Amino acid sequence: MSTKVKGLLQKINFIQTDMELHKQILFSIPSDNKAEMEKVVNTIAGQKKQISDLRGQIKEIDEDEYNKIIAIEQAADQFREISRDKKFVQVNTLNEDHNCFITLNDGTRLDCLVAAKEENGNWTVLTIEGETKEYPGSLIK
Repeated sequence: MSTKVKGLLQKINFIQTDMELHKQILFSIPSDNKAEMEKVVNTIAGQKKQISDLRGQIKEIDEDEYNKIIAIEQAADQFREISRDKKFVQVNTLNEDHNCFITLNDGTRLDCLVAAKEENGNWTVLTIEGETKEYPGSLIK
């Protein structure tokens, strides 16, 4: 990944963090304060446009990297959806652990961004390729 793309991703991350703060602010504004609510909503809309513009720049610079980022974001959304009703007893992430993988019984190593083990021994993983997969515990070493 190029330095320019990394810089744009970092900007997107900062804006997304700020946008989450503004969403929290929006929920804390009393419902009768319409002007303040509108101001915060407009700020959030502006931040969404900034993110969209930055993503467009990434696509112009490196379309393959852009497609990979989109695939990972979609898989992360799918992972969150699948995870809602699960109770994980172990979660490993590439960001925190710098080493995230599961090993199948046949010896195949599957590198992951996230690997989460449920109480029942089953695993849900988000792969580096941007796929969300579920595995029965009986298939994992």
